[in-house]
Amino acid sequence: MEPIITLYERQTAPVETLPPDLAQLYGGGLSIPASAENGLPYVIANFVETLDGVVSYNAPGQNGGGVISGENEQDQMVMGLLRAQADVVIFGTSSLRHDANHVHTPSFIYPALAAEYDALRTQLGKRERLPMSVIMTASGQVDLRDRTFHVPGLRTLIVTSARGYDHLSRQNVPPETEVHVLEPAENDNGYRGISPRAVLELLAREYDIRLALYEGGPTLLASFLAEQLLDELFLTLAPQIAGRTPDLSRLGLVEGRAFLPSNAIWATLLSTKLAGSHLLLRYQLK
Repeated sequence: MEPIITLYERQTAPVETLPPDLAQLYGGGLSIPASAENGLPYVIANFVETLDGVVSYNAPGQNGGGVISGENEQDQMVMGLLRAQADVVIFGTSSLRHDANHVHTPSFIYPALAAEYDALRTQLGKRERLPMSVIMTASGQVDLRDRTFHVPGLRTLIVTSARGYDHLSRQNVPPETEVHVLEPAENDNGYRGISPRAVLELLAREYDIRLALYEGGPTLLASFLAEQLLDELFLTLAPQIAGRTPDLSRLGLVEGRAFLPSNAIWATLLSTKLAGSHLLLRYQLK
């Protein structure tokens, strides 16, 4: 794999923030705040999209980001790097269903750097070798046969409603999986779902989580944005154009919510990196 080229950084992170091999491949160091100022976990998100803003082809077997990135090695390496930095990886049932048996751990996405990711977690003082997987689901409609729930050493937490808990209680919940009940809250669109803020409060209060990585879909992402809970966005821009038609819906970065100029979310560019013809962008959100 060719190293990533750093084109711009608003503030250069010391190269010592990463193990040598990772720093060389990433094109320098990586520093992410340990926690947010509001007492909640600091939340970063990682997405890949086409030049025309498509994050999923929304077709059977072609829902994942790998199709969008072209299975780009540098993009996968950065995914592993961000997972290694995180205490938890958050996603929803749609991601679990559309990307079945994808395990949200550093070495799963890029096995060649498993030892380096482990070294980074040790360097960062992480208590556990793997970031905990957190699944948000009001319905509790989770396939507990998915590989996510059967990886030795990988803790999973399902945050659901009382109705979802009732559904899960009739199944065989794996021993390393916890289920926590939070009552759904209604947003200004009239949709009742698990509140991202309530989940982050739970993670901070009961699990001492400080850094969360969001890897869910664009609809759940909209809820995090609406509650102003996303601190940073790592966005890979893939050099392909997908297109859309009226009868072929393809998902964009944010779905199910439209902001107005008065409340649109602006971002500050923190870094720009080049991986072949892919651009790796990092933004801080306001």
